[in-house]
Amino acid sequence: MKKVAVFIDVQNIQQVFEKQGAEIRYDKLKQHLVDKYKKEDGEIIKYTALIPLREMDENRLKLIDAISLSGYRVLSKMAKDRPDGTVKANMDVEMALEIVAMSDYVDEIVIVTGDSDFEPLIHYLSRRGKKILLIGPGRGPTAIEIIRAADEFENLDEIKDIVRAG
Repeated sequence: MKKVAVFIDVQNIQQVFEKQGAEIRYDKLKQHLVDKYKKEDGEIIKYTALIPLREMDENRLKLIDAISLSGYRVLSKMAKDRPDGTVKANMDVEMALEIVAMSDYVDEIVIVTGDSDFEPLIHYLSRRGKKILLIGPGRGPTAIEIIRAADEFENLDEIKDIVRAG
């Protein structure tokens, strides 16, 4: 039986779908993956969601609670306000480190993001013999570089009951 780990770049996914006025059902995504890997004689041994947080952001706290209650391990950190008014709120390095740390214990890694910054990580994992399933928001918001680097790509928009209009 192959062992699988799932890692979700929540900030990246939320940004795409919030702009569209939609939301992601992370519980349904988890069930989709459970069903997929049962058919492939696989077992998901770890679900990890990485989520930056801003102080007093009640909506984000509710999202963190909902994701953790769905059975995901949640890693979070405070977002930083920059002097120019923008916010630095990604967790790419943390996600890459989590994936590399788990890679010795799994055969396949599911990465849920559209961010091209993960291309070198995907190539590194592939060279180590890991199969990579990339799940991302469509072919526009998901960088073509990571679609090409991964072994398989699933479009979040096409997975039944995952995306819900807000």
